[in-house]
Amino acid sequence: MTFTRSLQLTLLFAGLVAAPVVPVAQEAAVSVETQSRSFSRFGSLTMPSGLSFLGGIELSSSDENFGGFSGLDVSPDGKSFLAVSDAGYWLRGDFVYRDGLLAGVSKVELEPIRNTAGKVDQRKSRSDAEAVAAWSAQGIAGKVIVGFERRERVEQFDLGRNGLASPAERVRLPKAASEGEANGEIEALGRFSEGPLKGWLVAVSERNETADGRLRGWLWRKGSTHEFHITRHEDFRITGLAILPGGEEIITVERSFTPPWKVGMAMRRFKVADLRKQDTGTGELVFSGGITAWKIDNMEGIAVHKDERGTVVTVISDDNFNRSIQDTVMFQFRLDE
Repeated sequence: MTFTRSLQLTLLFAGLVAAPVVPVAQEAAVSVETQSRSFSRFGSLTMPSGLSFLGGIELSSSDENFGGFSGLDVSPDGKSFLAVSDAGYWLRGDFVYRDGLLAGVSKVELEPIRNTAGKVDQRKSRSDAEAVAAWSAQGIAGKVIVGFERRERVEQFDLGRNGLASPAERVRLPKAASEGEANGEIEALGRFSEGPLKGWLVAVSERNETADGRLRGWLWRKGSTHEFHITRHEDFRITGLAILPGGEEIITVERSFTPPWKVGMAMRRFKVADLRKQDTGTGELVFSGGITAWKIDNMEGIAVHKDERGTVVTVISDDNFNRSIQDTVMFQFRLDE
């Protein structure tokens, strides 16, 4: 979800029906430049216990459709990434690492997301993609699901078979997910490929709340739906989630925004056992900080993968196409167990 235009001007930097098979098209390469970005604004700052910084980059492109990336997933081996924008575009590419740290991207493609007819529909009400997640353990090389916010829905795309030109196939969404305020619906999405909830989908809204202000989320699969409620951390709202290896926990990325310039990022962990309760609680805080100390932006997407040393978390920001005062950034961290 993008910030409103009036608020952007005051900020330092800114809110399954079968479809036909289409031929795999040649994806459109896009030129993307990167430069290193530190996470701390001050060298003396140390990371919170349990989190290690693994590099950051700023991404920029002259392509007018580059930006607004609000959802992210990463391949199981950590070599490639897939993002979606709230303007209705895919961004796919490979990571470049140097000395074990995130240093850049390569082989980047930018393509519009297609509807169930295989056509491009870039009306904002139809193209506002906010989340992306792999459908299975095959990862982003196979089927993926995308959560859309304004005309709230979840759709599946077979990227392994059809590439980025894949038509959409509708996936059932719990009815209650449409009961929040406009432009505040599905913001975070995932599907368990292992663990006690294998085969279940999970989603959390940004502004669909209970009467006492807790964020509503859902677990569902064919014939079953369970609603859970997450207590907010301070004034943060959940903008993305990822399922941790093993399928026993999820991790969220969250954003706070207080005019005229106070912007923050938080990350929390929640156990599956708590998601199965209606009152999920507050979870475990992994990180919470603001722009005055950390070089964050409007952080919206989160993904995880596992390497030989443990779990790596990647986050991405949504620049709202406000390039003069915002950046598209990616950070990676090691989640110390």
